[in-house]
Amino acid sequence: TLGRACLYLLNMNPEKICQISADDGSKRTNGEIYMATLNIAVNLQKRGCSKRDVVGFVCRNSHNLTPAFLAAQFLGAPTNALDIAFSKDEICHMFTITKPKFVFCDDDMAKTVQNSLLELGSNAMIIVVGQKIENFTHIDELLDDKANQMEIMKLMLHPPEVDKRSCSAIICSSGTTGPSKGVAISHESLQVLFCSPAISFFVQPNDTMFSFSSLYWMSGYTTIFMSLFSGMIRIITTKPFTPEFLICILKEYNVTIIISTPAHAAQLVNSPAIEKDSLGGLKNYICGGSLVTKELNDKLRSYVTNGMVTISYGMSEAGGISATIVPSSKASVGTLSGGCTAKIINKDDKQLGVGEVGELCVKIRTQFLGYYGNPKATKETLDRDGWIHTGDLGYFDEDGLLFISGRKKDILKYNNYHVTPSELEEILETHPGVSQAVVVGIPDQVFTDLPAAVI
Repeated sequence: TLGRACLYLLNMNPEKICQISADDGSKRTNGEIYMATLNIAVNLQKRGCSKRDVVGFVCRNSHNLTPAFLAAQFLGAPTNALDIAFSKDEICHMFTITKPKFVFCDDDMAKTVQNSLLELGSNAMIIVVGQKIENFTHIDELLDDKANQMEIMKLMLHPPEVDKRSCSAIICSSGTTGPSKGVAISHESLQVLFCSPAISFFVQPNDTMFSFSSLYWMSGYTTIFMSLFSGMIRIITTKPFTPEFLICILKEYNVTIIISTPAHAAQLVNSPAIEKDSLGGLKNYICGGSLVTKELNDKLRSYVTNGMVTISYGMSEAGGISATIVPSSKASVGTLSGGCTAKIINKDDKQLGVGEVGELCVKIRTQFLGYYGNPKATKETLDRDGWIHTGDLGYFDEDGLLFISGRKKDILKYNNYHVTPSELEEILETHPGVSQAVVVGIPDQVFTDLPAAVI
C-alpha cells in the first residue's frame, strides 16, 4: 500500500528534514513523521480502525496532518478529505456518501463537523488537530499515549493485508455537474501516478516544493506523495493564499517547485508585490485545475526566468491527462501523458477527426474504482469499454496537441449558435485591465442565453 511504501522511505533517511511550516518555521524530520505515523496507526487500531473504515479529514496543512493521513493509508482505511470552507450541509452531503468512522478536523471546524455527524446520526470519533477543545479527543492523545515498542513491532511485522486494488482515497469531484461525488481511487492507481520514472525528470531530492492545496484537492495528494517519494522538502502552511505571502514563502524557503491554480497564478502575476526576480528561483511552476489562458501562460513565463512553466490538465477520475512545458502561440494543454489514450466524440458517440470539437474521452492504465456508493453516476462516466467521459469539450490538432475549449454542460446557446464561456473569457482577459473573467449565461426568451461576464 501507499502507506507502507511511504513508511519504508521515511525510515531510510530518518535524520533528513522533510517538512517545514511556513507559519512558524518549525521543522519535522523523516524519523519524526515515521514515529508519529506508527503511534497514530496503533492508537487508531486500538480505537477500532481497520481496513475499509473510511477516515475523514477537514484540515489545513499542519504538521500533524501528514502522520494522521499516512496512518490511515498504512491501515488500509480509505481517506476522504473535505475543504475547510465546507458548510454543514456540504459536509453532511459527502459524509452521507462515505460514512467515516473517524474524522480528523481543525479546531475551528470541530463544532461544524460535530453538528454534521449528529444530523446524520453518526457516532464517528472526532479527533481535533490544532488547539485543544474541551470534550473533544485531541490528536496529542494519539501521539502522547506512546504505543509501546511491542505494539509497534507487532504492527510492523503483521501489517493489515490490503489489496493494492482496494480503495486508497475518496477524492471529491469538482462538482461542475452538480453536488460533489466521491471519486474512489485505488492504491495501485496512486502508485502508478506518483511512482512513475518520469517524475524524476521534474523533481530531485534537493528540491523544495510548495502548494496551498489541502488534501481536498488532487494537487494536495500530488504534493505530499511526490515529496515523500522523491525525498524533497515540502513547505506547508495553514494560512490562506495571498500574492504577498506566496512571494515571501518562495524567497524565505528557496522553493524550487510550486503547484498552483490558475486563479492564484493570475493574482500573483497581476499583484503590485511581484518583482522581476520574485519567481527567479523556481525550476518548475506547475499550473492546473482549470483553463490557463495564453495571456496568463505568457505572463508566468516572463517571471519564471530560470525554470519552466508546466501547464497540467487532468481530473480526479483520470489523474494527469496531458501537460506542456513548451511555450506555444496557441493555448494548448499539451500532449497526452504516458499511459493515457484519448479520443474526441460527438453527441452520437462517433469518433471525430483532427480539429473537430467534441467531448474528450480518456482511457488510462489503472482506472478509478468508480464514484463511491454511486453506481449510477459511475456508469454515466465510465463506459463498458473503459473510457472515462470527461465532460470537457476539446480537439486535437495535426501535431497531436490537445486543446480544451470548455465544459460540455457549460455551453451557452445564443441565437441558435453554441458559444463556450472559455472563448469569451480568453478574449476578455487580453484586456490589460482584466485579471480574471468568468462568463455565465442569463436566460433570455428571444436569444436563449445572453452572455454576461463577472470581471
